[in-house]
Amino acid sequence: MDKVLRQFLEVAILKNVTHAANKLCMNQSTLSINIKRLEESLGVPLLIRSSSGVELTEFGHVVLEEARIMQRLHDNTLNKIEFLKERLERELKVGAGHAEWYLFVKDSVRTYRQRHPSANIHTEIGNNLRLMDQLLSGDLDLSVGNEIYGLNRNAGVVFIPLYQTTHKAFVRESHPLALRSSTADNLKDYPVIHLTPNESRYYHVMDELYRQEYSNSLHMKEQIVYSSNTIEACVETLADTNAILFFPSNMESYFKPFNIVSLSLSETPRVSSIGIYLLRERQDDLQLKDIVQLMQRNFAENQALVK
Repeated sequence: MDKVLRQFLEVAILKNVTHAANKLCMNQSTLSINIKRLEESLGVPLLIRSSSGVELTEFGHVVLEEARIMQRLHDNTLNKIEFLKERLERELKVGAGHAEWYLFVKDSVRTYRQRHPSANIHTEIGNNLRLMDQLLSGDLDLSVGNEIYGLNRNAGVVFIPLYQTTHKAFVRESHPLALRSSTADNLKDYPVIHLTPNESRYYHVMDELYRQEYSNSLHMKEQIVYSSNTIEACVETLADTNAILFFPSNMESYFKPFNIVSLSLSETPRVSSIGIYLLRERQDDLQLKDIVQLMQRNFAENQALVK
């Protein structure tokens, strides 16, 4: 909004040049000169001056009404600009594994959305290697999940560890192995479920020495394999078949309402480190520090469930 019109608006509202000058933090004589120049530019008197203050002329009332409209338009424009700036500056793109999303990432994103209601937020739930590929290409700001064994040392990422978890074999309650202790060999007689299985196109994020080893570990040719990209579909498959799903042990509370239980295995369970991956050059980004702190706090609050 024009500076002189803003000054006139204050004079017209307060009906006193001295009071208006004090509010505007400017010299009274400068304010008087500016109002006089405004009148000269319009070619009409706007104020009737007296020892007690000022009154508006008929022309002054017209200018006051229009100035108020311009003030509202100006303020609305600034508010819209701030809204858009907030949306762009606070935009968040976060990836997470299915277990991590359920355990604490979901709560963190919800809190972030409440703090920044105008921000765009995109969440990607799924496979660790795929999320890493999206992080490296700039499609994600951060990724939460398992520490990737054999990750390319030149990837340029930072891993912030949160906790360790083990994996268990989950089956429906009526599964033949559900009521007894079993070994890994016993499991080979049953189909296995892969939730968002790894895809060879994302192996480039790993060191060459580990790619073949990683690929071989994912193919159990002697077993029937059911795969899906949603946990809901995997739960339905578990409920309808004697298939086995290997999944983080801290998801037992999630599976319980579906009558899905973990098997008692004689072998020592595999341990995985869970944490947050960031691009190294963005680890000091204030926006990312904000969401990382939210995740660390939500993890701490839900620690009993997570562990």
